[in-house]
Amino acid sequence: MNENDAKKPISQMQICHPRINLLMEELIQEIRVNKEIRDKLFQVEFQVSRKGDALISLIYHRHLSSKWIETASILSKKIDCSLVGRSRKQKLVVGKDYVSETYVVSEEDYQLRLFEQCFSQPNPYICDAILEWIFNEIYKSKDVLELHCGIGTFTIPLSNSFDKVLATDNSRNCIKGLKENLRINSSSNVSIARLSGDETLSALSGDRMFYRLRNLDLKSFSLDTVFVDPPRAGLGIYTLEKIKNFSQIIYVSCGFNSLKNDIEHLSSTHKVMCAGLFDQFPFTDHIESTIILNKR
Repeated sequence: MNENDAKKPISQMQICHPRINLLMEELIQEIRVNKEIRDKLFQVEFQVSRKGDALISLIYHRHLSSKWIETASILSKKIDCSLVGRSRKQKLVVGKDYVSETYVVSEEDYQLRLFEQCFSQPNPYICDAILEWIFNEIYKSKDVLELHCGIGTFTIPLSNSFDKVLATDNSRNCIKGLKENLRINSSSNVSIARLSGDETLSALSGDRMFYRLRNLDLKSFSLDTVFVDPPRAGLGIYTLEKIKNFSQIIYVSCGFNSLKNDIEHLSSTHKVMCAGLFDQFPFTDHIESTIILNKR
């Protein structure tokens, strides 16, 4: 922005769900007149499902008292939205701490609760397309390992295509959310462990033992497919070397440059069978990429 250019107030964020735009306006009006909501509020997060189920997280630089709950309860009814108040070592919930979303794959519905503070796919319409594409392109083997599983957006559909799923993530909140989503969808063939990707692969190769795996027999799995949906930075060298042992790699990427580097690293043992590009955030330069690699 040039300092001398005319300034124009921004009142809408067009790429967001219409409900988010409405809630932003309603919340701003409330913040202006309500000291309890406004006092030391420094961050606001909005989450809305495609059907309009809504959650607002309000993050503060102060301890929240019972007065905040009373005020937030009135506001929640007024704007028909769940509210979560967070500050250091404190979380207060008015309503629910999640929104409910339905994903559709091959005409089958999957119900998921998208929990606050857990990563979830921000565009459910594109997520449907990604899921449909993946399950049309992969070959179905016995068991699948999923790293960075989150709350189960991919885990639960995977459980209908493979005999067993071993799903791991190092986030306590995500693992808790995953357990709830498995229960909702009656998915009984998924085993869970709270481990990072590197820890999971280290345990599978027998390099290291973890107390968190004490009730899980890793030798009972026939894992020849691995599903990875890593952070924007991509996969680390250790993970890349270890997943070379899998016959099929399903790679979902939100970082195109890191994906390119990782594919180059895997090219000595695997070849790209197919690739899908998805417009996750319209009107931006972001591309969500999905690659299927098979062992040479």
